[in-house]
Amino acid sequence: MVEPIDTRQLMALLAEHLREIAQRQGNIPRRTGNLYKSITADVVSDTEAVVGTNVVYARAVHDGRPPMTIKPKGKKALYWKGAAHPVKAVRHPGIKPNPYLARAAARFASEPLPPFIREAVGEDVAQALETHFRSLGLEVKRG
Repeated sequence: MVEPIDTRQLMALLAEHLREIAQRQGNIPRRTGNLYKSITADVVSDTEAVVGTNVVYARAVHDGRPPMTIKPKGKKALYWKGAAHPVKAVRHPGIKPNPYLARAAARFASEPLPPFIREAVGEDVAQALETHFRSLGLEVKRG
């Protein structure tokens, strides 16, 4: 017999599982590891959890950025250490999207739940949850 689990505990387990999927090798960019280490899983209520990051460039990595021209504000030119000389503008090529959280949400909905969740809720509930997630899909909100 499986001990009853309250919904807040269940949300914590599910959010932690989604966080683990988001951090898997090959899913999230790891140039410095800062974005990877910043992924958190927080329970908001008995029926809602948030998996995300507070790194300022995370949205640009996830959603991409169009090409743009960077110009100085309040100065005549841009300058940075190592530049050959000050420049009036720089053309940034943009960033291709890398939707690591959206991929993680899709994998979460399609993969079987891990043993630590199956043991906590029991096999019947785990199967019902998997069916529900496959039919529902998870939403990636931008905030």
